[in-house]
Amino acid sequence: MPPSSLIAHYPASWYAATRTHGEAWPVLKGRQQADVAIVGGGFAGLHLARQLVARGRRVVVLERQRVGWGASGRNGGFVSAGFAESSAALLQQLGPAAARALFAHSQAGVRLVESTIDELQRPDLLMGRGQLTCCRTAQGPAFAEQVTALAQALGARFEPWSAAQVQSVLATPRYHQAVHDPDSFQIHPLNFALALAADIARRSGQVFEGSAVQSIHRQGGLWTARTAKGSVEAPELVLAGNADLGPLHGGLSCSVLPVATYVAVTEPLGPALRECVRWPGAITDTRRACDYFRVVDGDRLLWGGRITTDTREPRGLRRLMRRHILAVFPQLRAHGEVKIAFAWPGIMGYAVHKMPFIGQLEPGLWMSSAYGGHGVGQTAAGAILLANAITEGDDEWRRYQAFPLRWAGGPLGRAATQAAYWWMQARDLWDEARTPPAAALQRL
Repeated sequence: MPPSSLIAHYPASWYAATRTHGEAWPVLKGRQQADVAIVGGGFAGLHLARQLVARGRRVVVLERQRVGWGASGRNGGFVSAGFAESSAALLQQLGPAAARALFAHSQAGVRLVESTIDELQRPDLLMGRGQLTCCRTAQGPAFAEQVTALAQALGARFEPWSAAQVQSVLATPRYHQAVHDPDSFQIHPLNFALALAADIARRSGQVFEGSAVQSIHRQGGLWTARTAKGSVEAPELVLAGNADLGPLHGGLSCSVLPVATYVAVTEPLGPALRECVRWPGAITDTRRACDYFRVVDGDRLLWGGRITTDTREPRGLRRLMRRHILAVFPQLRAHGEVKIAFAWPGIMGYAVHKMPFIGQLEPGLWMSSAYGGHGVGQTAAGAILLANAITEGDDEWRRYQAFPLRWAGGPLGRAATQAAYWWMQARDLWDEARTPPAAALQRL
């Protein structure tokens, strides 16, 4: 395939610095026809395209920038079941059967990511296994029983860890008990996105970069997606963008709230890091505004957090991320300055109800969006549902009609959400300051 004349550089990040050589896909020029056109070259679009080309469909993927340019190539790399909305909340809202069915969808997405890595013969994409979700407040003697009950309700393999178990692998007084998810794992997300795109092309799918879709319309049973230099006609069109779809579909675009988070990777920390973190998988916590981290390159710390609706990169981002790290592992100061080698923002798409938009907008027009920071695994789950719907007429996707499009409030919605995050952070601080245990499992 000829190289693109575009080609924009990936935003500076540890992932971009360690990415494998990927194809530079061409800009769409002229008129194309397909069975399915997909808008968005992140995980939502790539997983679906790969599912469809495997079933013999002619597929065209249209990416505004580069494959994996947005949240798909900038996240923490955690692959786990569940949604932005807590499982405990879904059990209360929907009842045991419906909540368990949704959780099973998310588990299928996790399995698909792992099986895809096996099929691609890319074991290098796997970077760790297991996830600890740590409690920042003591949970009391009923914690283990509560974890077991939640696991049984969801069909999960969650395991309760005592404070002693947690402290044996994480040298910090910040954490008490934890929930261990042995089915979670971690990947290099940008390299995974690049591998998916290459596999789609090998299977005769088409991937175009630098091809922002400017408009869509339907005529005579065909959807047309127009870019600056070309168009694609297809009976099925999928909007698989994140928080940057623009005006392609007003109802969807106005329902996705852009929320920023930040990730940093330190310079090599040597033995000092191994004294703090002796866990090969991922770590997060149960606060409403949580931190998440893992070890990469043997002795670097990848750290994420600082959720905000202000999508501009803050001044002094490296200093801010260093402060978060040292708040949990202050002993790192004794080994010299903790230097941040990379720090970057990522924009997540959230819905007001914190559940993804998966389903049909109009005849032949589909959506897969708003995964709320849980898209590494859940976009794969959405791809399974939409591929089954498009190729087999399966209607399992209708379970997500319980979470319809809902206006996110525009600028006022962003301000309200930011205020809500500040309130959540204040409540997190209050929970940690008080003596009674906080109900951390309500946020799992």
